[in-house]
Amino acid sequence: MRAYLESYKKLIAFGLMLRFAICFWTGHPWDFEVFIRVGYYIAHGSSLFQAANPYVAGLGQPIFPNMSGLGYLPAWGLYTAFAYKIYQAFPASPFIYYFLLKLLPILGDLALAYVIFLLTFNSTHDVQKARRNSLIFFLCPFVIFISSVWGMFDSISVSFAMISILLTLLDKPYWSAFSLGLGIYFKVIPLLYLPVLLLFINKKKGAGETVLYFLVSSLTPFVFTLIPVTFFRWSIPEAAITVLSQTEKTGDLLTYWNISVLLRDLAPNVFSTETLTSFFSFPIIRYFWMLGLMVAYFLYYKLQTELPDDSTPAQNLNLLLKGFLFVTIGFLLTRTWVPEQFVIYLLPMAVMLTGVMPVQKYYELIWINALIFASVNLFPFAFAYLINTDFWNMFNYVANTQPSSTIRYVARFVIAVFFDYYLLKFWFKMVKTP
Repeated sequence: MRAYLESYKKLIAFGLMLRFAICFWTGHPWDFEVFIRVGYYIAHGSSLFQAANPYVAGLGQPIFPNMSGLGYLPAWGLYTAFAYKIYQAFPASPFIYYFLLKLLPILGDLALAYVIFLLTFNSTHDVQKARRNSLIFFLCPFVIFISSVWGMFDSISVSFAMISILLTLLDKPYWSAFSLGLGIYFKVIPLLYLPVLLLFINKKKGAGETVLYFLVSSLTPFVFTLIPVTFFRWSIPEAAITVLSQTEKTGDLLTYWNISVLLRDLAPNVFSTETLTSFFSFPIIRYFWMLGLMVAYFLYYKLQTELPDDSTPAQNLNLLLKGFLFVTIGFLLTRTWVPEQFVIYLLPMAVMLTGVMPVQKYYELIWINALIFASVNLFPFAFAYLINTDFWNMFNYVANTQPSSTIRYVARFVIAVFFDYYLLKFWFKMVKTP
């Protein structure tokens, strides 16, 4: 057992060192560049929600003269400013700033691995299974790629969502609600899990506790948003418009909807940008994901009705994991804009279910497809744009010039179709397995 523990610690240390080795010189050429600029401008007194962020000499790369702001609540923007302030105190190299920007997402990976360990151990009392689940997630190449190469912070948001499950099972509903609220504060997506937890709390605690849970989880991100917006005198309408702008994305990325980009490349006169934009402007298309969520909530409710009143911790955990997975998969299958990092919201729950359901192959195929898509979508070596802009310029030209652009768009569509196919297989496996 002691040897196993030492091996576990070494593998966790290896995962951390690998992340640190690649984090400071790589980044997503758009999103990470936005983070770099937003941190600078907020630290210098600008609004988090300003529409344009020009290139800052000496930071990032001038691959885009102007970039948009953040479409999130203030949590991440405030952290980017905090990271810049630390760098400003020790301005030896901008790579220090890039490292600090990715430090929190890396710690999010670590926290999420630990929560997976706790959830598994508390329900099974099997320390080896708990370590296995946490290592499978922490050493997953896709997870490392998203936080340490691209610099996405979704692991933080997912960590708080998973902590809310843990605290619910430990009979601490108000702390669970507060944790979910913090997850929403970093990124709004965990709000989709609120109905699942409300239904569970209602079954276990009654209507009064359910109302309080809703209030705490909803007021937490609202109050934490209102404080900096008021203190820094940022525009409240700008904040609302910026966040709501995320619902206006047209069909693209890791979804079958990206066929629209392929059609535009093959027949630009027929499928023009204006035509496709008007198609996706229909509410029935843009908000199709709401239907996916309704189906997911119904399936969860049906499962919950079969849960005995004296259910075990393992039964409670499996129920909530399935509920979160139904919601995540339903959302991914029906939203017209699915960035690769959204897959992070699926992996922790899927890892823990692999021990009680025959779904490990789907878990693996899902993250492998997502990683391949990310490489095809943003081109090899473009992630090192911070070292040399030519890495970006070269692959950007190849990827957007025919016939290579057509090959790339065909590959994206095929990979996305397989990805959605495996999501469906995972979905039906959960429906069929008690």
